[in-house]
Amino acid sequence: MFDNQELKSQVGFTIMEVALAATVLALTLVGMIQVVDSGSEMLDLSRKQTIASQILHSEIDQLRLQNWNTVAAYQSGPTPFTMAGDPVLAGMAQQLGGTFPYTVTRTVSCVEPLANPGPPYFLQPLLLQVSFTVSWIGITGHAYSRTSMTYVGKNGLSAAYQRS
Repeated sequence: MFDNQELKSQVGFTIMEVALAATVLALTLVGMIQVVDSGSEMLDLSRKQTIASQILHSEIDQLRLQNWNTVAAYQSGPTPFTMAGDPVLAGMAQQLGGTFPYTVTRTVSCVEPLANPGPPYFLQPLLLQVSFTVSWIGITGHAYSRTSMTYVGKNGLSAAYQRS
C-alpha cells in the first residue's frame, strides 16, 4: 500500500505557476514585437529622410546650374514639381523602382529689392530666395517634410540653408 506522504512529496508545477509563466512569456513576446515594429518605422523614416535630403541637394545643384535670366523667370510663390518636368525626380523615381512617394515644391520670392512681386517684376530683381520642400507620408501615416533654402543673386551670390 502507498502512503499519503509519498504522493504529496512528488515534485510538480501547480496551475498557478504555469499560468504565471505563460503570462510572462506572452508579455515578453508582445514587447519584442513592439520593438521590431518601432525599429522598422525608424528605419523607414531614416531612409526617406536621406532620400529627401538627396532630392533637396540635387534640386539646389540644378538651380545653381541655371543662368540668372532663367532663375529670375521662375514663377513667384510655391510651384509643385512633377517627375515628367524634372529629370532629377524622374531619375530618383527610377532608382526607387518607379514609385515616388514624395511631393516636391519650389517657392521663389524676391528679397532685393523688397516688395517686388513677380514675375514680371516691377523692378529688376537682384536677390531671390528659393526654397525647396520635400513632403511625404511615412508608414505610420504621419506627414513629414524637409526644406532647404538658397539665395541666388544676379551676380552669383548663393548660400544654402536646410531645416527639417
